[in-house]
Amino acid sequence: MISAKKISAAVCITALSLLTGCSSQAKTSDTVLWMNGTYAVLTELNNGDYTLLGGMKNSSLNQKVEIKSLEDWWEVTDRESAEETLDWLLTEGHRTDFASLMQSLEEQGASELTEDELVSALSEAAEDEEQGKYLAKSYADYLEYGETAIDGWDYCRAMSLLGSYYIAGYYTEQEALDQSMEIAKIIQSSFTSWDELMDSYFRGYEYWSSESSQERRTIYEDIKGKENSPYQLDWNLSLEKTW
Repeated sequence: MISAKKISAAVCITALSLLTGCSSQAKTSDTVLWMNGTYAVLTELNNGDYTLLGGMKNSSLNQKVEIKSLEDWWEVTDRESAEETLDWLLTEGHRTDFASLMQSLEEQGASELTEDELVSALSEAAEDEEQGKYLAKSYADYLEYGETAIDGWDYCRAMSLLGSYYIAGYYTEQEALDQSMEIAKIIQSSFTSWDELMDSYFRGYEYWSSESSQERRTIYEDIKGKENSPYQLDWNLSLEKTW
C-alpha cells in the first residue's frame, strides 16, 4: 500500500546543486511553466526553482537526493514502484478515502451535530484532538464542495511526482512532460482557476496532515505576485507540446 507519510518533498540543496553539472532540460515555455505551477507551492516550500521541471537542476547530486527523498516519503525505489504510486494517485488517491469517510459521517448523522459536538465526537473516536478538529473541517468542506473537495490535492501531487521521477532518473524528460501534459489537461478541465485548484489542494493537505495549510497559502499568495509566476498565466492557456 502507498506510504501514508507526509507529502513528498522535492529536496533542493541550492548551494551544492550550483556546484554540479546540469544536463539539458526543456525550455520553460508557458506550457511547462503552467504545469510547474501545479506544484510550485511545494517547490518554493523546499527552496526549489519552480521554473524548472522537478524544481531543480537535473544533476548527479540532485538525482541522488531525489532518489532518497522518493524512497523516504513514498516508498518509491524504481520505475515499477514509481508507476504504481502515480497510478494510485490518479485512480484512487486520498480523495477516495475522503469521499468514503465523509459519506459515512453523513450516514451516521454528523449533519445533526453542532460544530463543537462533531469536533468532540471525532476527537474522541480518533483519540486526537487536532485530528478531530481537522476531520470536522473536512466534513464542512465536503458539505460545501462535495465529494471532489480535495481532488486538487491528488492531482497536484501527481504532477509533483512526475517532476521528481525525472530528476531521480526513473522517467525521461519527455516521458515526464508527456504525462504531465495529460494530467494538466484533466486539471484544467476540472477546475476554473488557479485559486480553485489551489484551494482544493489546501483542503486536501489539511485532511491528510491534520495541520493548517496557512504556510502553503501564504507561499501561494507570495508566488502570485512574482514576475515569473506561473499563476500569472491564463488558466485556460492552450497547452502545447514544446519539447
